[in-house]
Amino acid sequence: MPTSEVRQTGSSPLPSVTPPRLKSPAKSRQATDGGSKTSEYTQDDEFITEFTDISEASVDDVVLAEKEKAFLTEGSRPLDSINEVELEEDDFSDVESDADDELDETGYQSSHSRVSQTSVKSESEPDVDYDTDLELEDSDKWLHPDLYDRDTTGVNRYLRMCQKLDIQPITYFLKHMQDSELIMKYHGLGPLGMKAMSDPLEINTTIEKMDLEGNYMLGIGATYLSRILKDNVYVTELTLSENKIGNTGAQAISDLLLENKTITYLDLKGNNIEDGAAECLCDMLSRNTDLKTLILRHNGFEDEGAKQIRDALIDNDTLITLDLSWNHFQFKGCCSIAEGLAENTGLKYLNLCMNGFGLEGAKALEDMLKENHTLLELDISFCRIPLNGAAHIAAGLQNNDTLEKLNIGYNQIQGEGGYVVLVAADRNDHGAIKHLNFGNLTVKTEFKKLSDQMIENKSMTIIYGGVMSDVTSFKRPNIDPWEHHQSDPMTKLKEWLDQAGYRLVDLLLTFDRDGSLSLDIHELKAGIRNAGIDMTDLEIEILMKNLDDDNSGTIEMKELMQGAEKHTLDTREAIKYKEEQDKKDAERKRQMKAGDVKDFQKIIQDSDVIKPSQIV
Repeated sequence: MPTSEVRQTGSSPLPSVTPPRLKSPAKSRQATDGGSKTSEYTQDDEFITEFTDISEASVDDVVLAEKEKAFLTEGSRPLDSINEVELEEDDFSDVESDADDELDETGYQSSHSRVSQTSVKSESEPDVDYDTDLELEDSDKWLHPDLYDRDTTGVNRYLRMCQKLDIQPITYFLKHMQDSELIMKYHGLGPLGMKAMSDPLEINTTIEKMDLEGNYMLGIGATYLSRILKDNVYVTELTLSENKIGNTGAQAISDLLLENKTITYLDLKGNNIEDGAAECLCDMLSRNTDLKTLILRHNGFEDEGAKQIRDALIDNDTLITLDLSWNHFQFKGCCSIAEGLAENTGLKYLNLCMNGFGLEGAKALEDMLKENHTLLELDISFCRIPLNGAAHIAAGLQNNDTLEKLNIGYNQIQGEGGYVVLVAADRNDHGAIKHLNFGNLTVKTEFKKLSDQMIENKSMTIIYGGVMSDVTSFKRPNIDPWEHHQSDPMTKLKEWLDQAGYRLVDLLLTFDRDGSLSLDIHELKAGIRNAGIDMTDLEIEILMKNLDDDNSGTIEMKELMQGAEKHTLDTREAIKYKEEQDKKDAERKRQMKAGDVKDFQKIIQDSDVIKPSQIV
């Protein structure tokens, strides 16, 4: 058992055991691994104590470890203000209590416990030239900063990561990393800048909305961000537009949203995402029930990607807003999306602007509008919808009861197409449509009259271009045989003869004053006036012209009989036409009530045709 010697220096006695010297964690481990190494503690170069017992060295290690913990907990206080005696008494009290219970085989306390007691006594005595080895502890903090870092803001982590990556820290990020909204548009982060930011964001608990538009982070930068957001429960809105993340970044974001349940808004506009990433994105949509808004505007999805989107729309009933505008969908892809919308029960706002619907896509939209009962807003502007496609849009709109806002501007529907869409909205008594946008469409006066009426009666908002004046059409007018038969003067003459019980021969003999068995214009007018037949001078002249085949100026018996026979044939054709027209009118009324596309096509056909009543 080592002995200790006490010497007097002046009036102050030296302690019997020198206080243990503070060590760094590395030195403590070396002491523990060294076994029965000899330790020296020196004070004023006069007193030397050697510990050769293994148990004594282990006691010092325990004491040092406990004292280091005490200093670490007081990291925010100045080192010279820490009450070392208080810390040492607390640390040694535990060791002393344990040592009291340790007895050797003879019933005496071991050297382990005696050394502990001696150490406790020495703490109460004055210390001379106590060496704390603070320099070594400070160097250890520099070597292992992550073990001593108590910064919860993430500033130190960001600065260290910037130094490691050899990039310039962004002052704006340092100032606003504790805000609830982090808006860093066009800061030129790049992949490395995104990696540096990701490290402090891992411990951030304040940011709820993150807008990193236009930072060219590429796919690798999106991957860095996705990794640290998987376990984040604070960020709810994430904007990564115009970052060119491509299919790689889209895959990383999809993996993120398969685990993250707090992000409800995601903007991936303008990121060169193509069909190769459509499958992973749509798989995420099929399984994620928390995302409410997805912006995929200005990307490169084509018809194959549209098929994946269709399946996702069928499976997902929680997504509320979807923006697929300015992609590369042609009519097949547009038809696929419309098929998915027909079965979707959750989407409320859809933007399909600047895609190639065409006529086939318009037909698919007709079926979608008839089946879908949740969509509130639809934008199909700049979608190359032709004039005959407007009839299909109108048919779907008349049978829809939920759509409130429709943008169909900048298509090739012309004034007639815009008019049938307006007619459909007016006919739908159970519809919810309140806003119609036709862009800069030039319309006719009948469109403006109906529009003004709907604005007044239904409080609607209707946007269109100018109003053009009515012009004469160069199309051949359709002649109605029945109307022509009704307006024929010969018809009036035959009706009078039937009522009076006369024959044409009797009429000729009655009107012929000079006995020539022929009638000139004066005899015909006088006879019709005397008989009381309701015919104008113009109608009498038309009758004279129709019956006088040889243009002799007189109507002979033969010409009169031929005219009567021709009138009989015309009457039969007119009656047949009238019966067919009645059937068509009945069908037309049914089509109007049902919002059939054929009715709107008929309106388009008749809108630029001059009616017979306009011709004299």
